[in-house]
Amino acid sequence: MADELITWSDDFSVHNKTIDEQHKELVRMTNEFYAGCQKGGILAKVYFFETIKGALHYVKTHFATEEEFLQRVNYPEYEAHKLQHENFIAHVNKQVELFEKQDNPDPAGFVKILMDWILEHIAASDKKYISYMVDMED
Repeated sequence: MADELITWSDDFSVHNKTIDEQHKELVRMTNEFYAGCQKGGILAKVYFFETIKGALHYVKTHFATEEEFLQRVNYPEYEAHKLQHENFIAHVNKQVELFEKQDNPDPAGFVKILMDWILEHIAASDKKYISYMVDMED
């Protein structure tokens, strides 16, 4: 895609096929949101509301998968990692509420929130559990 906001890199890999595929999908969805926001005006707003619920559902599914893996390997920072997930969902829900109330919302600003969190979370927090997951079967 010419207008990618995030390009997947093996640097993001946590060396677990299931989790990596889900992370790739999160990157793809963020890029799709970005492309939809480039439409501007009411088209961007309509696109946002048509896609955000599906995206949030996918994120919750991904978090549940990741948390299940972390519990199975007795990851010592599991509770803190789960809290990051919960805080992200709460933050996104709050941003969606604010977005709905605005006369001229900025969907691109919302996409930036997603991009920043995904990149930070995968690159920092998720990388911490690699040594616990590397030998696990998918």
